[in-house]
Amino acid sequence: MSTKINILTTTLFLTVVSAFSQTNSLSSSPYSLYGMGTFNTTNTGKTTALGNTGIAGSSSEFINNLNPASMSSIPLNTFFFDVGLKSEYGTQIDGGVKEYKTVANFSNMAFAFPLNKKSGVSLTLIPYTSVGYNLTNVESDIEGSISSFYSDINGSGGLNDLKLNYGYSLLDNLSVGVTGSVLFGQIIENEVNYIGTNVLDIYDANSYSGLQFGAGIQYKPIKNTTLGAVVNLPTNLSGTQYRDISQLYDSDISLEQDLDDFKLPLEVGFGIQTRFLDQVNVAFDYKKKYWADTDQTDQLGTFVDQDIFGFGIEFDPNGSPLKFKNRMQYRAGLNYDSGSLEINDKKISNYSFNIGLGIPVSYNTVSMLNVAYSYGKKGQIYDGIIQENYHMLTLNISLAGRWFEKRKFQ
Repeated sequence: MSTKINILTTTLFLTVVSAFSQTNSLSSSPYSLYGMGTFNTTNTGKTTALGNTGIAGSSSEFINNLNPASMSSIPLNTFFFDVGLKSEYGTQIDGGVKEYKTVANFSNMAFAFPLNKKSGVSLTLIPYTSVGYNLTNVESDIEGSISSFYSDINGSGGLNDLKLNYGYSLLDNLSVGVTGSVLFGQIIENEVNYIGTNVLDIYDANSYSGLQFGAGIQYKPIKNTTLGAVVNLPTNLSGTQYRDISQLYDSDISLEQDLDDFKLPLEVGFGIQTRFLDQVNVAFDYKKKYWADTDQTDQLGTFVDQDIFGFGIEFDPNGSPLKFKNRMQYRAGLNYDSGSLEINDKKISNYSFNIGLGIPVSYNTVSMLNVAYSYGKKGQIYDGIIQENYHMLTLNISLAGRWFEKRKFQ
């Protein structure tokens, strides 16, 4: 019965995911106009509710996509599957003007399994960046003239991350891992310019792709405490552009050209996780992205080094598994991101507060329905900078199944 429920739930969930992915963008932030868009902050399983922490977390009960070394902890004969949805409601404040946006879409899909007692692998498809903006009546000066023209500009799309993680247990308390990502996607921008009685339409389809590699390590110096570290190497994303220019009462002009590479920086991260009284897990993560070393600029601002801090706490009653309340998990977390964008000497920082629940799917597995709510703020009302307040709801079904196991008959 449990297996049938899991299959039905997954099928329904995938149907909803497919419907959303065809009709909605994953971002409505004005800051997605910058660079490759806004970087995804959600991930697999319960990590979102825990302040996006997990560098020192294991993969013994769910897929921890934040450190490849954790794949070594996948139990033998276990298959994990994780799929998620994200919905966000935001308020954008520009001076005294408020604008409300709502988006919802697919947030991740992943599966993982052990190769033997000491190693395991996972494959994850997750949005890497998201673009979704709509600017209207943007006034620009006509060069060499005192006149001006107006534009409507909208953008959509983003990059995807198809990631393969491998983890291996060198010792009982030491694991290492490697990761490789295929980054790919398309960013669409359509600009309509109104110049007097003339209308000029410029459509750009920018496609980017590249590979990124990294590694991770986890070490348990004492019982119930794990240290973790990760590194993602810098890489270049190559791009091509298809442009179509059309003018009212005139023929279209189409062309294709190569774009300058977009550089992704070196990323390093450190984490610690410890367990108290066999019921409380506490985690702390720190990540740094060295954007300044990429030596690249954007027309909206400057790339600067980025610091990210995360804190998470989880209460697991750990009582009799026959009682539903003893299998519930209660979570909370905080996250602060200094931001990688600086406008008018002000960093566009972001912070969020997160709470969540782990709801068991059945009494005899670690399968969970992970629900998380986040409230956050990005930017500030200062010298033309937009402040964005948002409410985000994420829903992940993390399923665990047994395979290659002989059935026992009585």
